[in-house]
Amino acid sequence: MEVVKGVPYFSDTDSKCKGYPYLGKDMETDILIVGGGVDGAILNYYLSQKYDCALVEKGRIGYGCTSCATVLLEYQLDDYAHELKGELTESEIISVYKMGLDSIEKIDKLIKKLGNKCHFTRRPSLLYSDKITDILAIKKEYEFRRKNNFNVEYINEENNTFPFGVKAGIFAPDGGAEFNAYLFTKQLVESSKNQAKIYENTKIEKVEKIDGKFHVFTSFGEKIIASKIVYATGFNFEKFCSPKLCDRFVTYSIVTKPINNLKWRDNALVQDASNPYHYFRLLPDNRVIFGGEDTVFSGEIIDEKTAAKKYVKLEKDLVKMLKKYESRIAVDYAFSGLFGQTKNNLGLIGKSDQKDIYYFTSCGANGIINAVYGAKLIEDLLENEFNALEKVFSPTRYIK
Repeated sequence: MEVVKGVPYFSDTDSKCKGYPYLGKDMETDILIVGGGVDGAILNYYLSQKYDCALVEKGRIGYGCTSCATVLLEYQLDDYAHELKGELTESEIISVYKMGLDSIEKIDKLIKKLGNKCHFTRRPSLLYSDKITDILAIKKEYEFRRKNNFNVEYINEENNTFPFGVKAGIFAPDGGAEFNAYLFTKQLVESSKNQAKIYENTKIEKVEKIDGKFHVFTSFGEKIIASKIVYATGFNFEKFCSPKLCDRFVTYSIVTKPINNLKWRDNALVQDASNPYHYFRLLPDNRVIFGGEDTVFSGEIIDEKTAAKKYVKLEKDLVKMLKKYESRIAVDYAFSGLFGQTKNNLGLIGKSDQKDIYYFTSCGANGIINAVYGAKLIEDLLENEFNALEKVFSPTRYIK
């Protein structure tokens, strides 16, 4: 299944991921992690500190959806808090928002420990609309956050200092961070403690359970014996689980050539309230990455004609929004990739409906935030420890 179309900006770098061998012999491990994108890399880094684990990736580590992740790390969810009341309780929404802030702090500390090789920067975030019809909903979200002691500021036409129109907006001074997901994945994999058990170009073809152990067979005929399996295969999961656990969409992105002297308030991460919504941020070399225009993915490939139209639409919308810089806006990269969306905006992380099989699929705009927290959730499950958010992340929450 095709998960990326075009040449992603983030993996078009001289700092390529270290190459790893394919599995050429039988192997035994306690925990097998299937998938070498950013989800698998995060989980592998943390689990390898404490457990005997192996990582296998069917292609190259860090490519696939990871290579086109725009990485606007924000604690807010795709939907407003009041829209999630049927899926999450108010206390759960507050806990999830706090989890987002805690995950950003955890990433910050991790980068300080490993060194900043992925362009990590803390940023404020702005959720806004230039439409009168969205004002009430944004005000309601602002009041919810303020009531629950989140650091937010209300933006409107009177106090707007951004270079685009804002009818209503929520500015969160400590609400986000950014980095290059491909380079972050590379850094985590190369810093993990199981270097001898990391394999690329190793595709899983069949899984059997014999005498309480999983016998996992690769496309080359090698066998992995494991006590537990964690599937971190992104949105290409039909092979491993039959239920429809989340909806899949294609998101489209463009990256401009560098635009001199372009900046806005603290270079905040920006998301609008349109449907479909758009998101954008400044890159370290003063390019703008602008994405959105999501469409439902229902086939095996990303439609090239649709993608081409979406790139044109994105460029027109960006020019319209940054009218002052129109003559300097030129698209340098255009690419698209899959992402998943669940009803409560959270990932599919935790126990499956099969003993000793776990899923580790981050979803929505907060995918990497979910994955960082999810690594701790998986550890708690392995140790039979209580985790307050196990239920809301559970992959079986939609299986009846």
